[in-house]
Amino acid sequence: MPALPTTRRIASSGLTLVELLTVVAVIAVLAALLFPAFAAARETARRAACVSNLRQMAQAWLMYVQDYDDRTPGGAYTAFAGSSGAGPDGKRYTTLWALVPYLRTEALFGCPSRLGWDLSTTNPALDTHRPRRGSYSCNYDLADIPAARIDQPARLVLFCDGYNPWIDCHTGCSSCTGGCSSLIWDRIGRGCYEGDCTKPTAWHLGGIDLVFADGHATHRTLGAIEYGNWVLDLPASDAHYHQSITGDW
Repeated sequence: MPALPTTRRIASSGLTLVELLTVVAVIAVLAALLFPAFAAARETARRAACVSNLRQMAQAWLMYVQDYDDRTPGGAYTAFAGSSGAGPDGKRYTTLWALVPYLRTEALFGCPSRLGWDLSTTNPALDTHRPRRGSYSCNYDLADIPAARIDQPARLVLFCDGYNPWIDCHTGCSSCTGGCSSLIWDRIGRGCYEGDCTKPTAWHLGGIDLVFADGHATHRTLGAIEYGNWVLDLPASDAHYHQSITGDW
């Protein structure tokens, strides 16, 4: 009698449920570790582009000063816009608009990480601000003055990330919660714009990008920025000179 053929168990090449869950868990752990690194890398690239924007704006500002008899452009509204802030065409021109002839594109006014302000409107009659949108604030203390007054250009901030086209009033801020923290319009010392923490003022990895009146740009954490970097005529002997903007004036 011939021998019966033996049966062999063919092993399955598929994964068991436990193995599959293990693989999924490993992938999830790797994603949790890598995604923050990717996000930080993207933000670092955006910060570099932002710094480049600020450098170009500072160079345009310096060219403006040379062309206008060593006088800086106005702050809330440029000097050529008239005392009311409205130009001959009825539009309101901020300092940034004075730089347009010296820049290759208006797109430089927008930070890649966040839009700071938008003054545009769907009503043409009210659409008077120029530029309409942007991400950078000018230091009002350096607006519409003889350039010779800026005796320490490497110390004083010219433009920075901000939610308004200009930053002014560093003292006497009766409407600021907790006293006058930093400069009235941005309250960057508080970390949120006007208490709205959906608008963080530390846009770039815990800090902001700034460019100084000598043209050099950098990134600083909020705690590393001092009132002496903002106030034009603040003597070094003043108690506030080396005070961080994260503290009340």
